[in-house]
Amino acid sequence: MNPLETALSAQPPDPAGASARLDDAIAALEGMLQVARGLVAAERPIDLAGLDQRVGRICAQALDLPPETGRMLRPRLASLLAAIEDLGALLAHGAAPDEG
Repeated sequence: MNPLETALSAQPPDPAGASARLDDAIAALEGMLQVARGLVAAERPIDLAGLDQRVGRICAQALDLPPETGRMLRPRLASLLAAIEDLGALLAHGAAPDEG
């Protein structure tokens, strides 16, 4: 085993509960997106200021996890991305001029 492989295999498993904090951040963002979808459906205004920063922090936290722990989060992060894309589609559809 070369020195890099040795160093990588010696990483501590999830120091200081980083995956628990990331799980909480993902859950909070999922909740925010669910509320935003409800507001859009009710044709109420929404404020998405800071959404990009929240997503950026989640991505940074995911990259800081040990690789195996990060891999386990892939489905959840993919689901979060889909929820963001769905909200974007709802907003784009709602912003389109009426054709009728």
